[in-house]
Amino acid sequence: MQCIRFNERLVGYMKKILTMLLIAAMLMTVVGGCSNESEQVSGDSQSGAFSKNDLYLTISGEEYRCDVYIDDIIAVFGEDYEYSEGMSCAYDGMDKNFSYEDLDVYTRPDGDKDIVIELCSYSEDAKSSAGIGVGGNADEVREAYGEPTSSTSRLMSYEIAPASDDSEGASLYFRLDDSGVITAVGITAEVLIGE
Repeated sequence: MQCIRFNERLVGYMKKILTMLLIAAMLMTVVGGCSNESEQVSGDSQSGAFSKNDLYLTISGEEYRCDVYIDDIIAVFGEDYEYSEGMSCAYDGMDKNFSYEDLDVYTRPDGDKDIVIELCSYSEDAKSSAGIGVGGNADEVREAYGEPTSSTSRLMSYEIAPASDDSEGASLYFRLDDSGVITAVGITAEVLIGE
């Protein structure tokens, strides 16, 4: 009787091990298949391929990117913003939010300065690298950039793989309403993951 129970347990363990190996092999195939897509740097949005060259917004004819000092943004958009801050989970100092009427700017500390890590615009004047913005739709986004890295009914996100395991990759994202119309377009920089 003990032999049968031992064999049943052994078979159960073997099934679990085989299942885990199968899952690991499938994940390696998926990750391996996606790695080349994430590293594309063609910048040709017309081909349906998203790349790091697509990580900017055009607002009123000017290009804006992350990884610049907030002073550069304030110099253009002015001092008329709502301000909030909170202790940074990943950096020494305060993470800050500068909210203009149609633009939210998020920063991380860098010594005594603040670096922009996210720009999110609600203005029809803001466009992605492919010229898509508020009022556009999910189909236009897919046509320009291909299938998103992640998506829900309310968000489409295109991410560049992070350089390290303790970071989140830079991204381009589109917020959508219930009918699939874009309500906001944004970009993020690669940032450390907080603890």
